[in-house]
Amino acid sequence: MSKSHFVNISTRTGETFEAYLATPAQPNGVGLIILPEVYNVNHWVRGVADSYAAEGFTVIVPDLFWRQQPGVYLDYDQPDRARAQGETVDVDAVVSDVGRGAAYLRERLGAGSRVAIIGFCLGGRLAVLAGIREPIDTVIGYYAVKLDQHLDELRRLAKPTLLHFGETDPWVASQAVEAVQTIFAGRPDIQIDVYPGTGHGFARTGYPPYNADATKLARQRSAALLATLVTPRS
Repeated sequence: MSKSHFVNISTRTGETFEAYLATPAQPNGVGLIILPEVYNVNHWVRGVADSYAAEGFTVIVPDLFWRQQPGVYLDYDQPDRARAQGETVDVDAVVSDVGRGAAYLRERLGAGSRVAIIGFCLGGRLAVLAGIREPIDTVIGYYAVKLDQHLDELRRLAKPTLLHFGETDPWVASQAVEAVQTIFAGRPDIQIDVYPGTGHGFARTGYPPYNADATKLARQRSAALLATLVTPRS
């Protein structure tokens, strides 16, 4: 059975931020950073972290907004407050935090270990940028917002990547998805899947607009990519 608690991780400037750590009973040697929605490290994303720890991954979920106010983990009845946090976040600083999170996992797991990242919503945007700027081995993004603001930088993404989008997502315009698809056309290492009839947050189990079939398929596709990082045991 996996275990979980909060830990502190040091930034490149010597400050510290909190992260939820979920450790597996039988580690598979792969570290996983999960970047949450604008609601931050709430109960839902902790459950996602626990589920991946149950599969053998050593998982951290960093506090995205500690520079604004640490430890603000919101439920889904506070959308305005959550979105306000997301609009004022220091994107570059948080991406740097991801690099420190990757270093924390590698130190914990040992030299040569692999680190993947999964991000949801704002976390999806940050995950893709971290895949470009930081030592991340594999990137998975769910309904990543505002990627169309980084089109030039996206061309430098050189890591195996899987992006999940909802067809009717009001926060990610179809034109933005098409722009990302155009940039990565002909790139077999980057897969983009659009799920028909689904909206923003389709993988948020238990909350509208949750879609069970799309969530299951996205998880299967994500698992297949993550499995490429796991070294078979002799």
